[in-house]
Amino acid sequence: MVKEEKWSRLQDKIYEAYMQRTPKSKQMYKRALTNLAGGVCGHARLFQPYPLYMTHGIESKIWDVDTNEYIDCFLNAGSLLLGHSHPEVIKEIRQESGKGLLVYNSDLEVRCAERLKEVIPCAERVRFANSGTEAVMFAVRVAREFTGKNKIIKFYGHYHGQDDQFLIGTSTNEDEVISSGVPQDSLTNTVLLRYNFIEDVVRKLDEDDDIAGIILDPQMSMGGIFPASIEYLKKLRRLSEERGVVLIFDEVITGFRLALGGAQEYFGVTPDLACYSKSIAGGAKFAAFMGKEEIMERLVPDGFSAYTGGGKSVFQSGTYNDGMAAIAGALAAIKVYKKLSEKGEYEKLHKRTANLAKAIEIAFKERRIGCQVNCLGASLKIFLTDLEPSFETYCKLDRMVLFLFFLSLINHGIILSWPSSGSIFLSFVHTDEDNEKIIEAVNLSLEKYRFEEAI
Repeated sequence: MVKEEKWSRLQDKIYEAYMQRTPKSKQMYKRALTNLAGGVCGHARLFQPYPLYMTHGIESKIWDVDTNEYIDCFLNAGSLLLGHSHPEVIKEIRQESGKGLLVYNSDLEVRCAERLKEVIPCAERVRFANSGTEAVMFAVRVAREFTGKNKIIKFYGHYHGQDDQFLIGTSTNEDEVISSGVPQDSLTNTVLLRYNFIEDVVRKLDEDDDIAGIILDPQMSMGGIFPASIEYLKKLRRLSEERGVVLIFDEVITGFRLALGGAQEYFGVTPDLACYSKSIAGGAKFAAFMGKEEIMERLVPDGFSAYTGGGKSVFQSGTYNDGMAAIAGALAAIKVYKKLSEKGEYEKLHKRTANLAKAIEIAFKERRIGCQVNCLGASLKIFLTDLEPSFETYCKLDRMVLFLFFLSLINHGIILSWPSSGSIFLSFVHTDEDNEKIIEAVNLSLEKYRFEEAI
Protein backbone atom coordinates (compact mmCIF):
# COMPACT_ATOMS: atom_id res chain seq x y z
CA MET A 1 0.00 0.00 0.00
CA VAL A 2 1.42 3.40 -0.97
CA LYS A 3 2.13 5.94 1.74
CA GLU A 4 -0.73 8.24 0.69
CA GLU A 5 -3.25 5.42 1.06
CA LYS A 6 -1.93 4.49 4.50
CA TRP A 7 -2.12 8.10 5.57
CA SER A 8 -5.68 8.45 4.33
CA ARG A 9 -6.74 5.28 6.16
CA LEU A 10 -5.09 6.47 9.36
CA GLN A 11 -6.90 9.79 9.18
CA ASP A 12 -10.25 8.16 8.44
CA LYS A 13 -9.83 5.74 11.34
CA ILE A 14 -9.03 8.50 13.84
CA TYR A 15 -11.80 10.77 12.55
CA GLU A 16 -14.35 7.94 12.77
CA ALA A 17 -13.45 7.14 16.38
CA TYR A 18 -13.58 10.83 17.26
CA MET A 19 -17.01 11.32 15.70
CA GLN A 20 -18.40 8.25 17.46
CA ARG A 21 -17.17 9.62 20.79
CA THR A 22 -18.36 13.22 20.34
CA PRO A 23 -21.75 13.36 18.53
CA LYS A 24 -23.05 16.23 20.68
CA SER A 25 -19.99 18.33 19.88
CA LYS A 26 -20.78 17.76 16.21
CA GLN A 27 -24.34 18.95 16.80
CA MET A 28 -23.09 21.96 18.77
CA TYR A 29 -20.69 22.83 15.95
CA LYS A 30 -23.53 22.87 13.41
CA ARG A 31 -25.53 25.08 15.76
CA ALA A 32 -22.57 27.37 16.41
CA LEU A 33 -21.93 27.86 12.69
CA THR A 34 -25.22 29.74 12.42
CA ASN A 35 -24.17 32.22 15.10
CA LEU A 36 -20.40 32.36 15.52
CA ALA A 37 -17.99 33.02 12.66
CA GLY A 38 -16.52 29.58 12.02
CA GLY A 39 -18.45 28.22 14.99
CA VAL A 40 -15.80 29.38 17.48
CA CYS A 41 -14.44 32.54 19.15
CA GLY A 42 -10.90 32.31 17.82
CA HIS A 43 -8.67 30.58 15.26
CA ALA A 44 -6.88 28.35 17.75
CA ARG A 45 -10.17 26.78 18.88
CA LEU A 46 -10.97 25.29 15.48
CA PHE A 47 -9.82 21.93 14.10
CA GLN A 48 -11.02 19.14 11.81
CA PRO A 49 -13.41 17.37 11.60
CA TYR A 50 -15.01 19.72 14.16
CA PRO A 51 -13.95 21.13 17.52
CA LEU A 52 -14.86 19.88 20.97
CA TYR A 53 -17.33 21.92 22.99
CA MET A 54 -16.77 21.87 26.72
CA THR A 55 -19.03 22.32 29.74
CA HIS A 56 -16.77 22.68 32.77
CA GLY A 57 -13.39 21.94 34.30
CA ILE A 58 -12.15 20.94 37.77
CA GLU A 59 -8.46 20.71 38.69
CA SER A 60 -6.65 18.80 35.90
CA LYS A 61 -9.88 17.53 34.28
CA ILE A 62 -12.31 18.98 31.76
CA TRP A 63 -15.63 17.66 30.40
CA ASP A 64 -17.26 18.01 26.98
CA VAL A 65 -20.94 18.25 26.03
CA ASP A 66 -21.01 14.46 25.57
CA THR A 67 -19.97 14.15 29.26
CA ASN A 68 -16.57 12.72 28.27
CA GLU A 69 -13.88 13.39 30.84
CA TYR A 70 -10.37 14.43 29.79
CA ILE A 71 -7.05 15.11 31.45
CA ASP A 72 -6.38 18.63 30.22
CA CYS A 73 -2.80 19.48 29.26
CA PHE A 74 -3.69 22.44 27.09
CA LEU A 75 -5.13 24.48 29.96
CA ASN A 76 -6.44 27.18 27.67
CA ALA A 77 -3.04 27.93 26.15
CA GLY A 78 -1.30 27.49 29.49
CA SER A 79 -3.36 30.02 31.42
CA LEU A 80 -4.60 27.58 34.05
CA LEU A 81 -1.37 27.02 35.94
CA LEU A 82 -3.48 26.35 39.04
CA GLY A 83 -5.80 24.07 37.11
CA HIS A 84 -9.51 24.55 36.54
CA SER A 85 -11.67 26.23 39.18
CA HIS A 86 -9.02 26.66 41.85
CA PRO A 87 -10.99 27.08 45.10
CA GLU A 88 -9.03 30.03 46.46
CA VAL A 89 -9.29 31.91 43.15
CA ILE A 90 -13.02 31.20 42.81
CA LYS A 91 -13.67 32.20 46.43
CA GLU A 92 -11.87 35.54 46.04
CA ILE A 93 -13.62 36.30 42.74
CA ARG A 94 -17.05 35.62 44.21
CA GLN A 95 -16.32 37.67 47.29
CA GLU A 96 -14.98 40.75 45.53
CA SER A 97 -17.23 40.74 42.46
CA GLY A 98 -20.18 40.77 44.86
CA LYS A 99 -19.14 44.33 45.68
CA GLY A 100 -19.56 45.36 42.05
CA LEU A 101 -18.17 44.22 38.70
CA LEU A 102 -16.59 47.57 37.79
CA VAL A 103 -15.44 49.83 40.61
CA TYR A 104 -13.35 52.78 39.47
CA ASN A 105 -9.89 53.00 41.08
CA SER A 106 -10.69 50.26 43.58
CA ASP A 107 -8.50 49.47 46.57
CA LEU A 108 -8.00 46.03 44.99
CA GLU A 109 -5.90 47.62 42.23
CA VAL A 110 -3.47 49.08 44.74
CA ARG A 111 -3.20 45.81 46.64
CA CYS A 112 -2.66 43.83 43.43
CA ALA A 113 0.08 46.17 42.20
CA GLU A 114 1.79 45.89 45.58
CA ARG A 115 1.71 42.10 45.35
CA LEU A 116 3.16 42.14 41.84
CA LYS A 117 5.98 44.44 42.98
CA GLU A 118 6.84 41.94 45.71
CA VAL A 119 7.43 39.03 43.36
CA ILE A 120 8.46 40.41 39.92
CA PRO A 121 12.02 41.82 39.77
CA CYS A 122 11.42 44.61 37.23
CA ALA A 123 8.08 45.79 38.66
CA GLU A 124 8.88 49.24 40.05
CA ARG A 125 5.62 50.56 38.57
CA VAL A 126 2.60 48.65 37.23
CA ARG A 127 -0.37 49.25 34.92
CA PHE A 128 -3.27 46.86 34.24
CA ALA A 129 -4.85 45.80 30.94
CA ASN A 130 -7.18 43.09 29.64
CA SER A 131 -5.02 40.86 27.47
CA GLY A 132 -1.45 40.01 26.56
CA THR A 133 -1.94 41.82 23.27
CA GLU A 134 -2.84 45.03 25.08
CA ALA A 135 0.05 44.71 27.53
CA VAL A 136 2.55 44.34 24.69
CA MET A 137 1.03 47.18 22.72
CA PHE A 138 1.30 49.57 25.66
CA ALA A 139 4.81 48.46 26.65
CA VAL A 140 6.04 49.09 23.12
CA ARG A 141 4.31 52.46 23.02
CA VAL A 142 5.96 53.66 26.22
CA ALA A 143 9.36 52.34 25.04
CA ARG A 144 9.06 54.46 21.92
CA GLU A 145 8.21 57.59 23.90
CA PHE A 146 10.99 56.99 26.41
CA THR A 147 13.67 56.66 23.72
CA GLY A 148 12.21 59.03 21.14
CA LYS A 149 12.73 56.29 18.54
CA ASN A 150 10.41 54.14 16.43
CA LYS A 151 11.61 50.65 15.60
CA ILE A 152 11.23 47.47 17.66
CA ILE A 153 13.42 44.40 17.24
CA LYS A 154 11.36 41.20 17.22
CA PHE A 155 12.74 37.69 16.81
CA TYR A 156 11.64 34.87 14.51
CA GLY A 157 9.60 32.24 16.36
CA HIS A 158 8.24 34.71 18.92
CA TYR A 159 4.56 35.57 19.23
CA HIS A 160 3.55 38.86 20.84
CA GLY A 161 -0.21 38.98 20.46
CA GLN A 162 -2.55 40.26 17.80
CA ASP A 163 -1.35 43.80 17.14
CA ASP A 164 -0.64 44.17 13.40
CA GLN A 165 3.00 45.15 13.91
CA PHE A 166 3.90 41.75 15.41
CA LEU A 167 1.88 39.31 13.27
CA ILE A 168 4.95 38.30 11.30
CA GLY A 169 7.64 35.62 11.63
CA THR A 170 5.86 33.96 14.55
CA SER A 171 6.47 30.27 13.82
CA THR A 172 8.76 30.35 10.80
CA ASN A 173 12.16 31.79 9.96
CA GLU A 174 10.67 33.75 7.08
CA ASP A 175 9.06 37.20 6.86
CA GLU A 176 5.62 35.66 6.72
CA VAL A 177 2.57 37.61 7.91
CA ILE A 178 0.18 35.19 9.63
CA SER A 179 -3.02 37.11 8.90
CA SER A 180 -4.73 38.80 6.02
CA GLY A 181 -5.90 42.35 6.62
CA VAL A 182 -2.50 43.50 7.90
CA PRO A 183 -1.31 46.55 5.94
CA GLN A 184 2.35 46.58 5.00
CA ASP A 185 2.72 50.03 6.54
CA SER A 186 2.00 48.58 9.99
CA LEU A 187 5.17 46.46 9.72
CA THR A 188 7.47 49.36 8.82
CA ASN A 189 8.88 49.68 12.32
CA THR A 190 9.19 45.95 13.06
CA VAL A 191 12.71 44.57 12.68
CA LEU A 192 12.98 40.76 12.44
CA LEU A 193 16.15 39.03 13.62
CA ARG A 194 17.29 35.51 14.53
CA TYR A 195 17.04 34.59 18.21
CA ASN A 196 20.09 33.65 20.28
CA PHE A 197 22.49 35.35 17.82
CA ILE A 198 23.83 38.38 19.65
CA GLU A 199 25.94 39.42 16.65
CA ASP A 200 22.73 40.02 14.66
CA VAL A 201 21.50 42.45 17.29
CA VAL A 202 24.86 44.23 17.46
CA ARG A 203 24.96 44.61 13.69
CA LYS A 204 21.42 45.99 13.55
CA LEU A 205 22.06 48.52 16.31
CA ASP A 206 25.26 49.58 14.55
CA GLU A 207 23.51 50.27 11.27
CA ASP A 208 20.20 51.69 12.54
CA ASP A 209 19.97 54.42 15.20
CA ASP A 210 16.15 54.35 15.27
CA ILE A 211 15.75 51.24 17.48
CA ALA A 212 13.54 51.99 20.49
CA GLY A 213 13.24 48.53 21.98
CA ILE A 214 13.88 44.81 21.84
CA ILE A 215 10.99 42.46 22.67
CA LEU A 216 11.28 38.73 23.23
CA ASP A 217 9.67 35.67 24.79
CA PRO A 218 12.58 34.24 26.78
CA GLN A 219 11.57 30.63 26.10
CA MET A 220 10.53 31.13 22.46
CA SER A 221 7.19 29.44 23.09
CA MET A 222 5.61 29.76 19.65
CA GLY A 223 8.78 28.66 17.87
CA GLY A 224 8.95 25.37 19.77
CA ILE A 225 10.53 26.18 23.16
CA PHE A 226 14.08 27.05 22.23
CA PRO A 227 14.95 29.22 25.21
CA ALA A 228 17.69 31.77 25.24
CA SER A 229 20.89 30.90 27.01
CA ILE A 230 21.55 32.85 30.20
CA GLU A 231 24.72 34.17 28.57
CA TYR A 232 22.72 35.49 25.59
CA LEU A 233 20.18 37.22 27.80
CA LYS A 234 22.91 38.82 29.89
CA LYS A 235 24.66 40.08 26.76
CA LEU A 236 21.35 41.42 25.46
CA ARG A 237 20.80 43.16 28.78
CA ARG A 238 24.23 44.81 28.70
CA LEU A 239 23.93 45.75 25.03
CA SER A 240 20.51 47.36 25.46
CA GLU A 241 21.78 49.39 28.42
CA GLU A 242 24.85 50.56 26.49
CA ARG A 243 22.80 51.57 23.44
CA GLY A 244 19.87 53.17 25.31
CA VAL A 245 17.38 50.58 24.01
CA VAL A 246 14.43 49.37 26.12
CA LEU A 247 14.53 45.61 26.79
CA ILE A 248 11.03 44.08 27.00
CA PHE A 249 10.28 40.56 28.19
CA ASP A 250 6.99 39.17 26.92
CA GLU A 251 6.13 37.01 29.93
CA VAL A 252 2.56 36.30 28.89
CA ILE A 253 3.39 32.57 28.95
CA THR A 254 6.51 32.41 31.15
CA GLY A 255 5.08 34.70 33.83
CA PHE A 256 4.49 32.64 37.01
CA ARG A 257 4.88 29.45 34.96
CA LEU A 258 8.69 29.31 34.95
CA ALA A 259 9.03 30.71 38.47
CA LEU A 260 7.23 32.97 40.89
CA GLY A 261 9.14 35.90 39.40
CA GLY A 262 8.79 34.56 35.86
CA ALA A 263 11.58 34.20 33.33
CA GLN A 264 13.46 37.13 34.82
CA GLU A 265 13.81 35.22 38.09
CA TYR A 266 14.46 31.90 36.34
CA PHE A 267 17.25 33.28 34.13
CA GLY A 268 18.48 35.93 36.56
CA VAL A 269 18.12 38.77 34.04
CA THR A 270 15.92 41.80 34.75
CA PRO A 271 14.39 43.62 31.75
CA ASP A 272 13.27 47.24 31.60
CA LEU A 273 9.64 46.26 30.98
CA ALA A 274 7.64 43.05 31.17
CA CYS A 275 4.21 41.97 29.93
CA TYR A 276 2.00 39.51 31.82
CA SER A 277 -1.33 37.78 31.21
CA LYS A 278 -2.53 34.11 31.08
CA SER A 279 -1.53 32.66 34.47
CA ILE A 280 -1.52 36.00 36.29
CA ALA A 281 -5.15 35.69 37.48
CA GLY A 282 -5.69 31.94 37.65
CA GLY A 283 -7.80 31.95 34.50
CA ALA A 284 -9.65 35.26 34.85
CA LYS A 285 -9.24 37.73 31.97
CA PHE A 286 -6.48 40.04 33.13
CA ALA A 287 -3.11 41.44 32.09
CA ALA A 288 -0.46 43.80 33.36
CA PHE A 289 2.69 45.46 32.16
CA MET A 290 5.34 46.80 34.46
CA GLY A 291 8.89 48.02 34.66
CA LYS A 292 11.35 50.68 35.68
CA GLU A 293 9.88 53.75 37.33
CA GLU A 294 11.57 56.23 34.99
CA ILE A 295 10.05 54.49 31.97
CA MET A 296 6.59 53.71 33.38
CA GLU A 297 6.21 57.29 34.66
CA ARG A 298 6.01 58.39 31.02
CA LEU A 299 2.42 57.13 31.23
CA VAL A 300 1.60 59.86 33.75
CA PRO A 301 0.33 63.22 32.41
CA ASP A 302 2.48 66.30 32.93
CA GLY A 303 1.79 67.92 36.26
CA PHE A 304 1.31 64.55 37.94
CA SER A 305 4.73 63.04 37.25
CA ALA A 306 8.27 63.85 38.33
CA TYR A 307 9.43 62.93 34.81
CA THR A 308 8.04 65.87 32.86
CA GLY A 309 9.53 66.32 29.45
CA GLY A 310 7.36 69.05 28.06
CA GLY A 311 5.54 66.70 25.68
CA LYS A 312 2.49 64.52 25.80
CA SER A 313 2.32 61.55 28.11
CA VAL A 314 1.78 58.05 26.70
CA PHE A 315 -1.94 57.34 26.58
CA GLN A 316 -3.05 54.07 28.17
CA SER A 317 -6.46 53.36 29.60
CA GLY A 318 -9.31 50.86 29.37
CA THR A 319 -12.79 50.58 30.82
CA TYR A 320 -12.29 47.06 32.08
CA ASN A 321 -8.90 47.66 33.68
CA ASP A 322 -10.95 48.07 36.88
CA GLY A 323 -12.66 44.68 36.57
CA MET A 324 -13.14 43.49 40.16
CA ALA A 325 -13.38 39.79 39.32
CA ALA A 326 -10.13 39.80 37.33
CA ILE A 327 -8.15 41.73 39.92
CA ALA A 328 -9.51 39.54 42.70
CA GLY A 329 -8.45 36.48 40.72
CA ALA A 330 -4.94 37.91 40.37
CA LEU A 331 -4.68 38.67 44.08
CA ALA A 332 -5.68 35.12 44.96
CA ALA A 333 -3.54 33.45 42.29
CA ILE A 334 -0.35 35.35 43.19
CA LYS A 335 -0.89 34.49 46.85
CA VAL A 336 -1.16 30.79 45.94
CA TYR A 337 1.91 30.93 43.67
CA LYS A 338 3.92 32.45 46.48
CA LYS A 339 2.93 29.63 48.85
CA LEU A 340 3.76 27.01 46.24
CA SER A 341 7.14 28.59 45.58
CA GLU A 342 7.99 28.61 49.28
CA LYS A 343 7.09 24.91 49.52
CA GLY A 344 9.33 23.95 46.59
CA GLU A 345 6.38 23.00 44.37
CA TYR A 346 7.86 24.65 41.28
CA GLU A 347 10.76 22.19 41.34
CA LYS A 348 8.33 19.27 41.68
CA LEU A 349 6.19 20.54 38.80
CA HIS A 350 9.21 20.99 36.53
CA LYS A 351 10.45 17.49 37.38
CA ARG A 352 7.01 15.99 36.65
CA THR A 353 6.96 17.80 33.31
CA ALA A 354 10.47 16.59 32.41
CA ASN A 355 9.46 13.02 33.28
CA LEU A 356 6.45 13.28 30.98
CA ALA A 357 8.62 14.64 28.17
CA LYS A 358 11.07 11.75 28.48
CA ALA A 359 8.32 9.14 28.56
CA ILE A 360 6.71 10.55 25.41
CA GLU A 361 10.04 10.45 23.59
CA ILE A 362 10.57 6.82 24.60
CA ALA A 363 7.08 5.81 23.45
CA PHE A 364 7.74 7.15 19.95
CA LYS A 365 11.32 5.90 19.68
CA GLU A 366 10.31 2.38 20.71
CA ARG A 367 8.26 2.34 17.50
CA ARG A 368 11.16 3.76 15.50
CA ILE A 369 9.55 7.15 15.10
CA GLY A 370 12.01 10.00 15.51
CA CYS A 371 10.91 12.23 18.35
CA GLN A 372 12.25 15.23 20.23
CA VAL A 373 10.29 16.78 23.11
CA ASN A 374 11.44 20.27 23.99
CA CYS A 375 10.78 21.09 27.63
CA LEU A 376 11.30 24.10 29.86
CA GLY A 377 9.64 24.42 33.24
CA ALA A 378 6.06 23.21 32.81
CA SER A 379 5.84 23.71 29.02
CA LEU A 380 6.35 21.12 26.27
CA LYS A 381 6.49 20.85 22.48
CA ILE A 382 6.75 17.61 20.51
CA PHE A 383 8.61 17.34 17.19
CA LEU A 384 8.68 14.16 15.14
CA THR A 385 12.14 14.06 13.60
CA ASP A 386 15.58 12.52 13.97
CA LEU A 387 17.21 15.76 12.86
CA GLU A 388 19.40 17.85 15.14
CA PRO A 389 17.19 20.10 17.27
CA SER A 390 16.99 23.67 16.01
CA PHE A 391 14.27 26.21 15.31
CA GLU A 392 15.33 26.41 11.67
CA THR A 393 14.80 22.66 11.29
CA TYR A 394 11.58 22.37 13.24
CA CYS A 395 9.73 25.26 11.65
CA LYS A 396 9.84 23.38 8.33
CA LEU A 397 8.39 20.10 9.64
CA ASP A 398 5.00 18.79 8.52
CA ARG A 399 2.77 19.10 11.61
CA MET A 400 -0.10 16.98 10.23
CA VAL A 401 1.16 13.82 11.93
CA LEU A 402 1.13 15.55 15.29
CA PHE A 403 -2.34 16.94 14.61
CA LEU A 404 -3.67 13.42 14.12
CA PHE A 405 -1.74 12.17 17.13
CA PHE A 406 -3.28 14.80 19.40
CA LEU A 407 -6.73 14.04 17.97
CA SER A 408 -6.21 10.31 18.55
CA LEU A 409 -5.42 10.98 22.22
CA ILE A 410 -8.77 12.72 22.60
CA ASN A 411 -10.27 9.33 21.72
CA HIS A 412 -8.49 8.00 24.83
CA GLY A 413 -9.57 10.79 27.18
CA ILE A 414 -6.45 12.95 26.96
CA ILE A 415 -6.21 16.51 25.67
CA LEU A 416 -2.41 16.55 25.49
CA SER A 417 -2.71 19.60 23.29
CA TRP A 418 -5.54 21.25 21.43
CA PRO A 419 -4.89 19.69 18.00
CA SER A 420 -4.64 23.04 16.21
CA SER A 421 -2.06 24.32 18.70
CA GLY A 422 0.65 21.80 19.58
CA SER A 423 1.47 23.49 22.88
CA ILE A 424 1.45 21.27 25.98
CA PHE A 425 1.33 22.48 29.57
CA LEU A 426 1.14 20.96 33.02
CA SER A 427 -0.27 22.65 36.10
CA PHE A 428 0.30 22.45 39.82
CA VAL A 429 -2.73 20.16 40.15
CA HIS A 430 -1.52 17.55 37.65
CA THR A 431 -0.35 14.44 39.46
CA ASP A 432 1.97 11.51 38.86
CA GLU A 433 -1.18 9.45 38.31
CA ASP A 434 -2.21 11.87 35.54
CA ASN A 435 1.21 11.36 33.96
CA GLU A 436 0.77 7.59 34.08
CA LYS A 437 -2.64 7.84 32.39
CA ILE A 438 -1.23 10.17 29.72
CA ILE A 439 1.63 7.78 28.90
CA GLU A 440 -0.74 4.83 28.87
CA ALA A 441 -2.92 6.68 26.36
CA VAL A 442 0.11 7.64 24.26
CA ASN A 443 1.17 4.01 24.01
CA LEU A 444 -2.38 2.80 23.33
CA SER A 445 -2.82 5.36 20.56
CA LEU A 446 0.53 4.60 18.90
CA GLU A 447 -0.21 0.88 19.10
CA LYS A 448 -3.79 1.11 17.86
CA TYR A 449 -3.25 3.50 14.97
CA ARG A 450 0.28 2.35 14.02
CA PHE A 451 1.55 5.81 13.13
CA GLU A 452 4.95 4.40 12.11
CA GLU A 453 3.36 2.84 9.02
CA ALA A 454 2.00 6.13 7.75
CA ILE A 455 5.02 8.35 8.38
